Amino acid sequence: MKGRAVLAVMGAMLCSTAYGAQLQVEVRIDVQRGCQLVGTTREAGIEQLGILDFGSGPRLNDPAGPLSAALISQRQPRLECNPDTPYQVRVDGGLHGGTGEVRYLSATPSTQPIPYRLYADAARRVPLPVDEPLSGRVPDAGFVDLPLYGRIEPLKDIPAVGRYTDLLKVTVTW
Repeated sequence: MKGRAVLAVMGAMLCSTAYGAQLQVEVRIDVQRGCQLVGTTREAGIEQLGILDFGSGPRLNDPAGPLSAALISQRQPRLECNPDTPYQVRVDGGLHGGTGEVRYLSATPSTQPIPYRLYADAARRVPLPVDEPLSGRVPDAGFVDLPLYGRIEPLKDIPAVGRYTDLLKVTVTW
């Protein structure tokens, strides 16, 4: 009797119809243009790119050439975006104003300001005029470094002793 029961169960299993369905699921994402600034630090709620430090010295009339400075930062600031994203970098005239390609460092309201210029490249061939955008497109690598270089041309007058400073606002748009 046991043998017949086993055969009956096996027969029922072989004769039963299995039902099923195949379904599809669409998977998608819409990639939109976007960017993020990396390599900046936050100080008092404001993003900081770094410092342009021309150093120190008694005179600024060295015939050997201009004083130069490069952006000092913990990490080179850069803009990371989708490839081919258009962007612009604009630098204002600073606290002491500026016109064309010239900005000014000042120690006190009564001291003669020291003129300086900003550049986007280490060779100092791509000037950054006051409030004029420098435009570009993000390459296939997906990022653009945001270097900043400065130069003080030799001065004919010897400046008064003091710490000369300026504060710039850099605007990056994409």
